[in-house]
Amino acid sequence: MIGTLIKLFRKYQAKSRFNSFKNYIKIGRSHLFDTFILNVNQPIHDRIYVTVGDDTILGCQITFESGQGEIVIGNNVFLGSSQLICRTRIEIGDNVFMAWGGYIYDHDSHSTDYKEREKDITRQLEDYRSGKDFIASKNWDVVNSRPIKIGANAWIGMNCTILKGVTVGEGAIIGAGSVVTKDVPAWSIVAGNPAKVVKEIPLELRKK
Repeated sequence: MIGTLIKLFRKYQAKSRFNSFKNYIKIGRSHLFDTFILNVNQPIHDRIYVTVGDDTILGCQITFESGQGEIVIGNNVFLGSSQLICRTRIEIGDNVFMAWGGYIYDHDSHSTDYKEREKDITRQLEDYRSGKDFIASKNWDVVNSRPIKIGANAWIGMNCTILKGVTVGEGAIIGAGSVVTKDVPAWSIVAGNPAKVVKEIPLELRKK
């Protein structure tokens, strides 16, 4: 009896959580873990920010730091307890596996000009003290942003960081703890900070 009540409660919780962001996500026959979170700062009403295919499991946290950006996730994907932070576009192909503790981050967050970063801090304080979201007045025009694309059949190890403008080729493997700042060739294994090719995947292990 108690076990049944717990299952019903969890199902109710999951439905309640989904209802809180259902206007911003289009999802196929896929599943959201309890760890899944979708944050949209300054959302545009009923705008679809995240599109998810079928047979996918998401345990990640997705954040749109402004009303802009788009994330497209394919079929048969597993994203563990990692974070996707988007302002332009993040595209993840079919059959991608991403472990926990990672970041996919398609912008620099701040300007390289220290004067603009000083303004960011001032605006954050003003927004926070006035009860707004702390980056409500952020000037995104001075922040570099570029889309990220993860090719089909890629595997991203735990605690990896993939930065703006990167394309990860089909079937590539990114070793645990890597920081990826440049494109990753298809069917290669990269590792390190910054990530570099350490091995090519044999032809017989590549998708025909």
